[in-house]
Amino acid sequence: MFEWVIILFLGSGLVYGLFSRRLEHRNISSPMVMVLSGAVIALPLGIWHEAPLTALSGSIHFATTFAEMTLAIILFLDAAVLDYRKERAARTLATRLLLIGLPLTVLATWAFIFGTDPTIGLVPALILALIVSPTDAALGRPVLENTDVPEPVRQGINIESGLNDGLVLPVFTTAVLLEANVLSNGHQGWIKEALLEISIGAGAGVLIGFVLGKIVNRTVTQDMIVDRFERLLGVLAALFIYLLAEQLGGNGFVAAFAGGLALNISSEKVRDTIESFGEAEAELLTMLTFFVFGLLVVPAVYESWTWMMLVFSVVSLVILRPLCVWICMIGSPYSLGEKLYIGWFGPRGIASVIYMLIMATLISPGEIKSLIAAGTMIICISTVAHGVSAAPLSQALVRYLGRRG
Repeated sequence: MFEWVIILFLGSGLVYGLFSRRLEHRNISSPMVMVLSGAVIALPLGIWHEAPLTALSGSIHFATTFAEMTLAIILFLDAAVLDYRKERAARTLATRLLLIGLPLTVLATWAFIFGTDPTIGLVPALILALIVSPTDAALGRPVLENTDVPEPVRQGINIESGLNDGLVLPVFTTAVLLEANVLSNGHQGWIKEALLEISIGAGAGVLIGFVLGKIVNRTVTQDMIVDRFERLLGVLAALFIYLLAEQLGGNGFVAAFAGGLALNISSEKVRDTIESFGEAEAELLTMLTFFVFGLLVVPAVYESWTWMMLVFSVVSLVILRPLCVWICMIGSPYSLGEKLYIGWFGPRGIASVIYMLIMATLISPGEIKSLIAAGTMIICISTVAHGVSAAPLSQALVRYLGRRG
């Protein structure tokens, strides 16, 4: 069956690619198509008819191995290609969103979840809040491609989506380890273990990333790297740092993110070199992630969806994130339309999917079924809502700003 899944994924990608221009003009994004393709392909494979969580439990090792590699690459590349030379307004906006807006969003979401259903527990409510708070620029690509949208707004959203998953990761990892320890009646030394993993991961990532940055500077300056290898450099570095940190007893994801930041800071040449990985390869990872999500995760949990989860999804997307963004931008020079625009374009995507898959390897899926179901629903809604609205709302913002002169 695995071979047919790969064939059908490749076929779905080919079909979308051949008609991609027309589909994008109709506000149909590749994540939308790949989730739908995975869900449709799951029908003849019998996945929809299996008992809840059976498909996910049976394929969790395949899905998680792919997810872990993808997350390591994404975390590293997001940090490594971040352009610190962006105009000051974009950096200031991103700083507000990351240091004020993101914590506010997590806290507000956590409070709403626990306040709505206290039986879920404080730690599981925090885990769900952390899963659905990081944003994903891939679901709102027209936002970044519409050059009529003010540069600080576009690049601020882009920087935020590139860094927020890495900032959330240590807290998410600690919360999941705590919940796993509670459910298994584990020992009391889990805090020390969690801090040790994060510390080793961060230390290894910074050290390796800094050294690699210096090497990249030298090899690029002396023209020692052939062009075709530059396209592989980012992936090789990301996986090298991730796997080495894991072998040293650290958290590989923290290491990948820290390594990307350190490499970026230590190397003047890194952005142009690492960015040669290219949009095409990043698009492939995105498509495969959403395909696996539609194929395995959605059929595994759809029967657990409730009206309360729908309410939470709508409140999270329409009220909590926009409200927190508006609060963090008090005193900024941006108009009300720009604040609403930035608040709305907080789509939930790849990081949320991968966080759920990783969580399912540390905790039995049956123990966290409601968390996976709620996270899955909000990602499905976000994939459609943000994908469909990205181009029209970008054009609406441009018209709004034009009327303001």
